[in-house]
Amino acid sequence: MRRFSLYRRGKIFYCQFYNPKTGKYLSGRSTGQTNRNAAILVVYDWEQNGIPDWGGAGCRPVSEAIDVDTVLETIRKTDLTAQDAERIVSALKMRGLIETAVVKAGPGSELFTAFLSRFWHYDKSPYVREKLVHGHSIGRRHCYDMSLWLKLYWRPYFGEKRLSQVQKTDLKRFSLWLAESSNLKPKTINNVLSAGTVALRWAKANELVAANPGEGLMKFSYGTAERGVLTESEARRLFAVEWADERARMGNLLAMTTGLRAGEVLGLQVRDIGADRLYVRHSWSNQDGLKSPKTGVERTIPLLAPVREALLSLARKNPHGIGPTSFIFWSVKTADRPMDFHFLLDGLKDTLLKLSLTEAELQDSEKVKRAREYWRQRAVVFHSWRHYFATHLANRVEMRAVQLATGHRSPSMAEHYAAHAQENDFAEVSKAIEGVFGGVIPFRKTNEPTT
Repeated sequence: MRRFSLYRRGKIFYCQFYNPKTGKYLSGRSTGQTNRNAAILVVYDWEQNGIPDWGGAGCRPVSEAIDVDTVLETIRKTDLTAQDAERIVSALKMRGLIETAVVKAGPGSELFTAFLSRFWHYDKSPYVREKLVHGHSIGRRHCYDMSLWLKLYWRPYFGEKRLSQVQKTDLKRFSLWLAESSNLKPKTINNVLSAGTVALRWAKANELVAANPGEGLMKFSYGTAERGVLTESEARRLFAVEWADERARMGNLLAMTTGLRAGEVLGLQVRDIGADRLYVRHSWSNQDGLKSPKTGVERTIPLLAPVREALLSLARKNPHGIGPTSFIFWSVKTADRPMDFHFLLDGLKDTLLKLSLTEAELQDSEKVKRAREYWRQRAVVFHSWRHYFATHLANRVEMRAVQLATGHRSPSMAEHYAAHAQENDFAEVSKAIEGVFGGVIPFRKTNEPTT
């Protein structure tokens, strides 16, 4: 078979190169010559130096022209799927030859925000189902938080853009928009971005898109915000004054003396109270209900005798009755859930005002406003008790014993410590807790819960 064929259109000779991969000739190109021999010399020059590109932008080797023709012929004749088309489009995007394209009826044609909403829907998400089947932990609360970020930021910004149309430049602009147009802190911006980047990574792994535009997206740098911690004198005064709700008072007192997280406090049941210890088996969230503690590892914490008695006394006041699975920090409205977290935090905030103001000053709205701002600047929140507990305990026992008590460790550390936790560690922590908190927990009659 000849390498090329010459034919005349009008007075001008045209050349068609032969493609041995398809068995066909390429489209004809004008030699610009009216003499056959002169046209052949032009074609020989093309074979040697390349075929001039349209518009005079350079020359392309004949072999490349044949390769392009082969690709086009393959696309025309092959029974391609929507996913195949997505991959072709993605390859063209990566080469910078096109900016955007939507494959008809392909997985990438779905609205980007609709895909994200489905991705973070706990009961409908294939991602969540895969995580659970493979034994990984993912809670409804996490999916709820991600869905909230979608509603507040991703949906307004990306609007009607399709999944396959999302590019890295879009995500870069979005991250800058978050930084410049919102009051979010850098850590929160990273969390917002993860609502999309995690989904895009999964989409690429499952061939919904040919490339992950979120790969390599730069995160924002941030420092760890320090929690405000009360002094020992402030803590003693705090629990010496009257609280509006006994449940809030006991929840804060328990967090101070055990280092429990808020969800772990709310998840406590009567069966979790031992003779001299607390069994931290659960955590509570409004989305997930009763679930495993944050690290997925149960732990045992020494429990001071007066705190134990006060917890049991509070449990006996449960209006729904008392049993092994009754919540210590019960809800007035229903027996199948504890009180809301805001009672713990609001109770702390309201009682902190009594450390700054007299009874008369508490009636002055301006002074109350300034006092609230003072404690806000101090960054004292419910989680501060966890830092208070760990800080004071670390002064008396080894850090390993502190970590055993707080459960504040990575999964690998948890496995390591679980294999070496001994009763003498428990006794050491118990003695330290008694020494640290024994004089800070005056028990006195307080108001009954009203909500």
